[in-house]
Amino acid sequence: MNIGIILAGGAGKRVGAIRPKQFINVLGKPVLAYTCEIFQRNERIDAIEIVSHCDWIDYCREMKDKYGLSKVLWIIPGGETFQDSVINGVRHLESLLGTETSLDDNIFIQYGGAPFTSQKIVNAVIEMTEERESAVTATPCYQLLAERDTDTTSTAWADRDRYIQIACPYGFRFSYILGIYKRAEQRGLLETIEPHTTSLMYALGETINYAYGDQTNIKITTQEDIAMFEGYILQKRHYSDLRKSGKVIVLLADGFEDCEALLVVAILRRANIDVLTVSISENIEVESSKNIKMYADTLIENVDFDSAELIFLPGGQKGVENLVNCKTVRERCIEFAQNKHIAAVCAAPSILTSLGLLSGKHAICHPDFNDQMKDVKMQDENVIKNGNIITGRGFGSVFPLIFELVKIFAGEKTVNRIKDEFCYY
Repeated sequence: MNIGIILAGGAGKRVGAIRPKQFINVLGKPVLAYTCEIFQRNERIDAIEIVSHCDWIDYCREMKDKYGLSKVLWIIPGGETFQDSVINGVRHLESLLGTETSLDDNIFIQYGGAPFTSQKIVNAVIEMTEERESAVTATPCYQLLAERDTDTTSTAWADRDRYIQIACPYGFRFSYILGIYKRAEQRGLLETIEPHTTSLMYALGETINYAYGDQTNIKITTQEDIAMFEGYILQKRHYSDLRKSGKVIVLLADGFEDCEALLVVAILRRANIDVLTVSISENIEVESSKNIKMYADTLIENVDFDSAELIFLPGGQKGVENLVNCKTVRERCIEFAQNKHIAAVCAAPSILTSLGLLSGKHAICHPDFNDQMKDVKMQDENVIKNGNIITGRGFGSVFPLIFELVKIFAGEKTVNRIKDEFCYY
């Protein structure tokens, strides 16, 4: 089980508000609710524990019900410091061992006042934690660094390439973090080390494993941060207002094969077929396998799938991994396989195989993924149309695959027109 521990025990005095920063309302909703929703929406998080300021526990209970935070199973009081709150959260979960928790569980510690964290970051920390028992998100130091002499002067620079900025979430195998605190307590470190779990790890000679991070993942500390977060929410609402329907839905995940996706979009639109590019994450910007960044038309949560007639799945190994890990993608593929159309190319047919949609059917994929095509009747052709499911071997088969799609939605005459325009003979 993966458990998110959301720390909401601090007073947050530096933000200059009359209430702790995690409970400040931004566009009508408390910051803490936004933060909890990050973990509520993540398919790999099973439960959430809120470690709350003791005066705000009832507020947290009301917030849980108001915003449908069904994964919040426990709300417990925090401590005087960050470390005290973490220990309270960990000790409470320890008390549930054998009934509701296990030593093999993973826990992910998040500041309640850190609502900018993306699903990409959470998933990266989860993956690293599952692999190595612990992880933090970290970002390179992009700005110049200098050594601080006084409040107003510096006489030496620091090599920024030697440093990283560590941020939440922090991930730990439950047995591992229990061992960290036990050893730290035995050595008297809890009273002498800066109050962060990573600080204890350094003091104990442990190695910090860091996963993907980016500069948007900040913790709200000042009034300026509150204003920035408000703008961030308004931007997301703006994207939710972008057009939501299309005859063909092209699903994009970080790591997608750019040529396969963009050729489909370009040619189908040239054929006057309504195409909607859709980011499956919470970010409208998607990065291809060749590090080309593009903006999708909208986010998957805003798509009207009922009006669509075909889902297209591009290849790209990492992109395909991200696609198959998305619950909405899996559900919609199963749905479309019943009475609509699905097209997949390169590595993407393996998604359909994993969902049982190609069992006993003829199909093709990139040769590197043949071993994943269990119970599929593989054929040595570039494109195979099996009922309402179309599969392509790889980038070299994209043109004939696209022409098959154009034929379905616009007819053979349009296919010939496109071929003439492209000098495709």
